[in-house]
Amino acid sequence: MAYCLRLPHWIKQLHPVFNVVKLTLALDDLITGCKTEDHLLPIVVDGKAEWEVEEILDSRWHRSRFQYLIK
Repeated sequence: MAYCLRLPHWIKQLHPVFNVVKLTLALDDLITGCKTEDHLLPIVVDGKAEWEVEEILDSRWHRSRFQYLIK
């Protein structure tokens, strides 16, 4: 048994037919004891979303722009 999926245009190179085994639901907790944190809602200042950052842990140059790892 297989399903034919309507995939987004940006993954046209992927074949759209999948076996039902590949389409099972994901487990809620893949790693025991690991809990996901809820994302905080942004504070809107002058119409722009802002978040309060406790600390910048790391940064890197990626695809012509900086990326930051924040806490």
